[in-house]
Amino acid sequence: MAPHSSGEHTTFGILRTDGRATADRLARTWTEEVGAHLRHAPGFRSATLHLADDGTTLVDQGEWAGEEEYTRSFLDNPDCERLRGIGDWPGVDVGTVFAGRAEPGIEGPAAGADPEVVVVAIRHLAEGAADRVLDLLRESAGWKKSFPGFISATPFLSRDGTLFVNHPKWDSDTAYAAWMRDPRIAEGQEELALLETAPPEYLRCTVIAEITASPIG
Repeated sequence: MAPHSSGEHTTFGILRTDGRATADRLARTWTEEVGAHLRHAPGFRSATLHLADDGTTLVDQGEWAGEEEYTRSFLDNPDCERLRGIGDWPGVDVGTVFAGRAEPGIEGPAAGADPEVVVVAIRHLAEGAADRVLDLLRESAGWKKSFPGFISATPFLSRDGTLFVNHPKWDSDTAYAAWMRDPRIAEGQEELALLETAPPEYLRCTVIAEITASPIG
């Protein structure tokens, strides 16, 4: 199992737009605002913007040193008012919002490669099911860590344990397609379904922007 993600507080936000033009405008604004106001903020570590295969859905991922830093440098920062207001734009609907922490993940043979395919998989869990979900992920590490083209999978868990996000990556569409054909994936999905209170949200994406914290000094 790989070590924890560098961020002690992670956020994911789903933004569904009314078309590619709105998605492109939103992506430009996001990049401008994060670059101008967040990358220098205390406690900020990174922000990643994903575009789903439908061309209209965006997923914003943020990594922070802690929840207090996130609140102070983003939620309470007047310079981030425009960025916070993106979800109120005409043609934009805010979907599931996640806040929580990273759990130990899995690294594959392509660890460190630039991902061609990234998935954001959101699961709504029954109370008390989080430990079993993490156990299932650990049990699958034996074969996943040697799967060709697999880069990594990092799981995230909300503070109350009812929202789970898995964030796997592959170095090519070919590797992703082979992964999805593997019967062990279907078996794992069946077990996970027994622990859910609602259907999962599954977004296959590409990373279109990534901004890391500005070096101090």
